[in-house]
Amino acid sequence: MKLDLTYQSFAEIIGGDADLKEAKSKIEVVYYDTRLISRDQKGVFFAIKGHKNGHHYVQQAFEKGVRLFIVSEHVDLPEEASIIEVEDTLKALQELAKYHRSRFSYPVLAITGGVGKTTIKEWLYYLINDHFSVVRSPKSYNSQLGVALSLLELNDEANFAIIEADISKPGEMDALEEMISPTLGIYTGIGKSYADNFESEKVQHKEHLKLFKHANICFALEEQSSPLRRNKINADFTTIEQWEEYGVYDFTFPKNAALVLHVADFLGVHNRELKEKVLELPVLPNRMEVFEGQNGNLIINDTYNIDIDALEQALNYQFTSNERQEKVVVIDVSYVDEDRRKDILQVVRSFDPNQLFVLDEDHSLPEEVFQLKNTSILFKGSFRSDLSKLVQRFKNRKHETWVEFSLRAIQHNIDVYRSKLPEFTKVLVMVKASSYGTGDVNIPHFLQQIGVDYLGVAYTDEGTTLRERGVSLPILIMNTEQNAFDDVVNFCLEPSIYSVEQLNAFIDYLDQKGLDDYPIHLTFETGMNRLGFYLEDVTEIIETIKSSKAVRIKSVYSHLADADNNDTGFTQSQIEKFENIRDSFLAEFEQPIIFHILNSEGASIFGQQAGFDMIRLGIGVFGYTSRAEKDELKPCLKWKTTISQIKTIDPGETVGYGRTFEAKSKMNIATLRIGYADGFRRSLSNGVGEVFISGQRCPVVGNVCMDMTMVDVSHVNCQTGDEVEIIGENITMQEFASNLGTIPYEVMTSINKRVARLYVR
Repeated sequence: MKLDLTYQSFAEIIGGDADLKEAKSKIEVVYYDTRLISRDQKGVFFAIKGHKNGHHYVQQAFEKGVRLFIVSEHVDLPEEASIIEVEDTLKALQELAKYHRSRFSYPVLAITGGVGKTTIKEWLYYLINDHFSVVRSPKSYNSQLGVALSLLELNDEANFAIIEADISKPGEMDALEEMISPTLGIYTGIGKSYADNFESEKVQHKEHLKLFKHANICFALEEQSSPLRRNKINADFTTIEQWEEYGVYDFTFPKNAALVLHVADFLGVHNRELKEKVLELPVLPNRMEVFEGQNGNLIINDTYNIDIDALEQALNYQFTSNERQEKVVVIDVSYVDEDRRKDILQVVRSFDPNQLFVLDEDHSLPEEVFQLKNTSILFKGSFRSDLSKLVQRFKNRKHETWVEFSLRAIQHNIDVYRSKLPEFTKVLVMVKASSYGTGDVNIPHFLQQIGVDYLGVAYTDEGTTLRERGVSLPILIMNTEQNAFDDVVNFCLEPSIYSVEQLNAFIDYLDQKGLDDYPIHLTFETGMNRLGFYLEDVTEIIETIKSSKAVRIKSVYSHLADADNNDTGFTQSQIEKFENIRDSFLAEFEQPIIFHILNSEGASIFGQQAGFDMIRLGIGVFGYTSRAEKDELKPCLKWKTTISQIKTIDPGETVGYGRTFEAKSKMNIATLRIGYADGFRRSLSNGVGEVFISGQRCPVVGNVCMDMTMVDVSHVNCQTGDEVEIIGENITMQEFASNLGTIPYEVMTSINKRVARLYVR
């Protein structure tokens, strides 16, 4: 924000008793939290009385350079401090926000309702930001304080604003409406329940809709028509069905997707552009996350709301997965009334969990929950409860560096490949090397849930791990060791056979065990020059298999060596060689045999021509092929960490081991909780690597340490604990890999196992 107001102007706008030492001094920003104060910007400190009393921090604000203070009680400050005493500091801040809003004539769209406000705000921003210069509420700033702070971000460079607004009791919306004065609105409704502080659903609708009493148009779904018409709101309605061709049913919240598409269309975004951008709508932080917890437990954290719609979705996810056989639900109902509590518990009990723990006013977790082992535990509750904090105690590690994997992106990418194939072509997904670093079992279980036909791993022990964790899909072992034949058979795994010696050895093993008709896969060499039979081996292989009852050919396959090359000549030659091999087997065997040669890159180009009976997807599932953008694949990975500490260093001071970086001027250095032991390699030292913090790129300074990395944050408004993007929307996987001089495969598989994995729906 850049307010450009004098101390005197402040006094005139907010009123109160002013003791101004420098009436003509300028103010640029508003502070309410001393942790956000920057010496580079002239600010005013509002001593807000919230869960902490801001008056207790005025001295700290003064020491950080603030000289104008808005207070509602007496404070002791040095003589040079200017003080404006008001009756209510929050109301004074709202008066300032109201004044600031009045300075701008461009459209302000306000969003309110009981569900989905932040999702709708961020999705709408994503759809229209190429057409408007948009100011939007940060994070979920929708409270009496948050709305005021959001409005203060309005500026002359923007021409559109999106502001969230929320209320917790009757009477609160009047102040928000007066501040925002929206020209447009979006109403999300209130879900299947209404909050305790409202005597009825009708009253809650009425209170929310006060926000739009002077708006030109309010957008909503047709199902909300009754309350809008009853409250005489000028509305424009839509339905999910109107946007079905845009794939809204693929979203966890299809109503939100339909609503933002409708508004973006109204604002002039062409339908062709909407169809492209809807495929890339961002995954937002307030969402269900899944991670491996302590004692072998699988933790499903959905502690963001207690809406019944979201509850049913979370329960469906938990109970359709067999990652853990035991299902336990922990639910906090302390912020709901008795009738809604009964409805919520009825929904939970309809899924018949093995155990149900219901938390009430004391919010404490029973000791039995901490004793659970190898269990799927769903935590569900309101964002107002303490449950979201309690869930952190179940995390396997306290390391504040993590990777997020978007399950929705993975499903989207698989669907993209399926659209390129003949109708009955199967899909095998490679999950070797812990599913390319995404985790040993979570991704395979998800793939099983969404109907993948086969899984592939490199070695037998990877397959046994999947079987031990409940994966029942057929599993192809690409590199079957002879000393692992026992595990192959005991765990019903399917070996790849690549030499005559190996084939004879496996047949001898099966004969000794008295086993017949065991499925095997034959891999052939067509140009990779790695593992595999040659074309001239075909006759001997066929004779050997026909003379034995021990084995049955399940599939015949080969590997493409150069599928990502724009010159497709070599790949075409491999496909032709494979077709000859295929013809030889089809001529000798009547039984069905699966033939496959295409990998992710190959399937993108040759899906219709050479899809045969199955394709094998690897890195493409995660959205990182050379053709990812053209194929509209979605990247699935975000790698993040946090700031441990921020230091100010003077010219001539050095940073890190070896003192390889020397400051040329005064600068701020942030130490991050990530190092080369996590996979953030030492070769990223001294400006080779960058991270993204608070909207700015920050270069690495000094050498990357084993567990820590230092970056330059001199021009960034950040504080200890802030989130840092390593790979994500701003620093892409391709850029990160390029800085390392490698490929996405190596990046994904090099992220250390101590880095926590989160799986996001």
